[in-house]
Amino acid sequence: MRERTQDIVATILESAGYGVECADEPFDLSAVGDRESYVVLISDDADEIGHFDGRRFRIRQGEEIEECRKILVTFSPAARADNCTVWGEDEIARYAGEAALARIFGRTLSLGRSTPASPAQRAMSGGGIFHLPVKVSDRNAAIISGTRGEVRCRFVPYWCYHCTSSGSQTVLSRRVSFDADRWGGLNAINGSKMEMTLSDAVDSAMPDDCEVLQPKIAKEEAENQTVTNLIAELTQKVRFRKEEGDAVFYQEETLKPDRRNISTEITLVYVPVWEIEGKNRIVEVNAYTGEILTTPMDEGVEIF
Repeated sequence: MRERTQDIVATILESAGYGVECADEPFDLSAVGDRESYVVLISDDADEIGHFDGRRFRIRQGEEIEECRKILVTFSPAARADNCTVWGEDEIARYAGEAALARIFGRTLSLGRSTPASPAQRAMSGGGIFHLPVKVSDRNAAIISGTRGEVRCRFVPYWCYHCTSSGSQTVLSRRVSFDADRWGGLNAINGSKMEMTLSDAVDSAMPDDCEVLQPKIAKEEAENQTVTNLIAELTQKVRFRKEEGDAVFYQEETLKPDRRNISTEITLVYVPVWEIEGKNRIVEVNAYTGEILTTPMDEGVEIF
């Protein structure tokens, strides 16, 4: 089955414009593109997946070295990989069908174009969306808020990002490293942030009578903002003392990472929020962390 899956995945990636080659361990395929490259593992074995998930792979193209993105193809419901794009039965079926159409019409498949049913449709049909679990009950949320009133559950979209940076710069004898590994969540409505990793999320049915909000910040915008924030975080001003004869002076250099050495994985994850509407105010409580939110999740909500 692994070989058959390998053939299908290779066809999908070739239809998306990548140069695909079979590989030996620790992955099955490599896919090299003009803008990014992938390594692909096809496995249901937890140890093999864990080893692949924990490694970083780089490819040299000319004089440049870039980090490869990782795709895990697995049909095991229990498989988890925090640092990979995961393809299961749904993704393979969707991309294989689109690859066939792409070949018929002579066009290039876009791996980011096809989308499943909207979160609202999935919630209404009883399906699940990728979300953080509800850890704080509605009753406890009302107690935390200090407000009596109607309590509603809303699922708010966040872009869960995993951003990695590599490389360094050397000025005179001073070396500055730009190695970094960051996880976090960017609110896809108001741009606020929260701590999260993809391993925190579950893919299960939603609670009854919940509202699923739609993203307003596009994936590309979230990715650009995440990379810009990491560059700003890693940028350093370095001061050097230099002597020339009897003169002593100082030189200051601003060192920042190369954007090409930063890779980002972005996944849409929904965060449960309890909204408690009292007589004179509305309070929102994060149903995962129990924190009172100080920034409204969307327009028309006032937080006191």
